[in-house]
Amino acid sequence: MSKIRRSLSFSNVVALMALFFALGGSAYAVAATKIDGSQIAASSIPGNRLEPKAVGTNQLKPSSIGNAQLKGNAVATKQLQSGAVTGGKIKAGSIGASQIQSGSITGTQVKSGSLGATQINQTTLTGISAANIHAVQYVTSTVALVSGSETGTSTTATCPSGMKVIGGGVTLSNKEFGVIGESAPNGERNGWYGNGYLFSAVNVSMTVTAICTPVATTSG
Repeated sequence: MSKIRRSLSFSNVVALMALFFALGGSAYAVAATKIDGSQIAASSIPGNRLEPKAVGTNQLKPSSIGNAQLKGNAVATKQLQSGAVTGGKIKAGSIGASQIQSGSITGTQVKSGSLGATQINQTTLTGISAANIHAVQYVTSTVALVSGSETGTSTTATCPSGMKVIGGGVTLSNKEFGVIGESAPNGERNGWYGNGYLFSAVNVSMTVTAICTPVATTSG
């Protein structure tokens, strides 16, 4: 010990302390400095090295996660934004009737000609047999609107005998000068009623269309 004490000097002690603090300061600097993605080698950190919820959506690049990176049932409906999934992103045959919420799909969301009699649940159509869907008929009635009439001009497209109306609509030949006042099934449910108004002395016609099909009874 006496030899060590004789070899120690003030300058040696200062040098050792400076080296100690320098090394300690470097370690602290590395720990305190954040590491970003540019300092991490690609594929060097597997998923099991990350804490749960360590990576949020704002830390992901667009299109960086595909189907191969998602576990089965990892994404539920509550994790999807409204309008995020369109028809083009749904695999054909991947969604069945049991996965569709009642009342979530209306006629305007069904592609024309995409449903046949075998794809319609007969119990959901009051008084309508799925086998009768092929017998749907379109009936029209066209009238000229009377200018300045307080009650407007009305007409009804009436279904053939033995048929009931299941839908319909009203159109005008010129929407700039006329307006549709009412469009609805008539009281007997055997035709579609339309009413329109004309505000200028011009020729505007109104066409009412009824969609009819054979039914046994109607309700509602």
